[in-house]
Amino acid sequence: MYQNMTTLIVVITFLGFYAFYNTSRRAVLSKSLRIEKWLQVHTAESKIAGSCMLFAGLSLSVLYYGTGAGIFAFFVILMTLGSLVVIVSPLKFINYRGVLVIAILSFVVELILPYAGQ
Repeated sequence: MYQNMTTLIVVITFLGFYAFYNTSRRAVLSKSLRIEKWLQVHTAESKIAGSCMLFAGLSLSVLYYGTGAGIFAFFVILMTLGSLVVIVSPLKFINYRGVLVIAILSFVVELILPYAGQ
């Protein structure tokens, strides 16, 4: 029924974690984009939005993979993305153009891959 949802789960989880990351006081934060500045100034709203996105990612993961595998997959995705954000963000490699390109490529591969063996 839901064939192409992994990319959506990863993107929503990334956005939720990144919203929480931008509320940190100890991290080296970028202020290059308007949305990052807004997330850093409005920490309460950012935490609510991040919580909603993480819950949506968890819900979609459980819906797509099942209860046990969905919870496990969500936490694997969250740990992977969290590690990448913490390592790469201070180097200023994360920008929305790059994230958008990676998300689109991932979605295209997710659409094409089931038909590759036919």
